[in-house]
Amino acid sequence: MLFRKGASWPVSREEPSHVIDIAVFCETEKGRKVSMDFSRNPAGLDLARMDPALWAKYANIKALPLTAPPYRDSPLARLKAINAPSVRWLKDRGIDLEAGDLLELAPACQHFQGGVKIDERAATTVPGLFAAGEVAGGQHGANRPGGNALMDSQVMGKLAGGSAAAMAKASKPAAPRPRRPAKAAARGTPIDVREVRRTIQHLMSMRASIKRTAQGVKEGLAELAALATRPWDAAEAGEAFLAETRSIALVAEMVLTACGTRTESRGPHLYFDSPESTTPRPRQDPDWRKYLVLRRGPRGKLVIEARKPVEPDWPVVQQIDG
Repeated sequence: MLFRKGASWPVSREEPSHVIDIAVFCETEKGRKVSMDFSRNPAGLDLARMDPALWAKYANIKALPLTAPPYRDSPLARLKAINAPSVRWLKDRGIDLEAGDLLELAPACQHFQGGVKIDERAATTVPGLFAAGEVAGGQHGANRPGGNALMDSQVMGKLAGGSAAAMAKASKPAAPRPRRPAKAAARGTPIDVREVRRTIQHLMSMRASIKRTAQGVKEGLAELAALATRPWDAAEAGEAFLAETRSIALVAEMVLTACGTRTESRGPHLYFDSPESTTPRPRQDPDWRKYLVLRRGPRGKLVIEARKPVEPDWPVVQQIDG
C-alpha cells in the first residue's frame, strides 16, 4: 500500500481497522490518490507473526503454506491463491495486477445505519406506507452484522407485503386530498439539477463519511442551505431525476444533523475534534447508548430527539455493539 512518504497514523486499540480508513480519507481529502501495490510486500511484513485466524476466513486457505515461497514473498501470489477470480475480474476492467498496475482505493458507503421508523408490521407512521430493507432503520444499532442486509429485505419485505395487502383489503378508497399551495419559488440563477446532485454527493463524502467534525457538519449544512435558495433546472435531467434529488437533499440534511448531534464515535460513526485530528473521539457510554429520531417541526425545521433502545424480553445470545 502506498501512502504519502513520512505520513504517520496512530493505531487505535479499540478499532484498528479504522486506521486504514482514516489514512485513506485524509489523503484523498487533500486530492492525493492511495493505491494498493501487489508487486511487493510492505516494508517489515512478517507473515509468521500474523494471527492465524485471519487466514481461516477463507475456505481454501488452510492448504496453502502462506509463510513459504512463493506466497511469503508476493502479495499477488497470495491474492491469486485466495481469490483468483478477483484478479481476472479486475483485468477484464482494465486493471492488470500481473502487469504491475496499482489498485486505487476510495472510501465507499456500504450500508445505511438508519432510515424510516417502522413497527413490527413494517408500517411507518404514515398510514398506508410500509418500509422494508435498508430504507427501514433501527434493527441493528451502530453496526450491521454481516449478511443481514439481505435478510432484512426478505423478512421485513414479506411482513410489509402482507401488512399492505391486509390493509388494502380492509380499506375503502380514500377521498382525494386538497392540493397544498405551491412553495415560493427559489430565487437566483438556475442551477442544473445534475450539478446539484453532484455537489450534494461530494459534500456528503467530505462532511459525513469517514471523518465527521462539528466544523464539517456546520459547513455541509450551510452548503445544502445555499443550494436550496437557488432554482433547480430539470429541463435536461427530467422530473423524476429532480424528485430523486430533492429526496437526496432531504436525507443529506437529516444525516448531517444526526452526525452533528452524536458527538462521540460508535460503530462506523467516527467523530473528531477537528479536521486535522486523526484520532476519533471515544464512545460515551452510557450517555450515548441511544438512537436518534428526526422529524419536521414548526416552519419546516428539523427536530431531533434521542431515545433509549427497547430492551429485548428474551435472552440475548450475543451482544451486538450499539
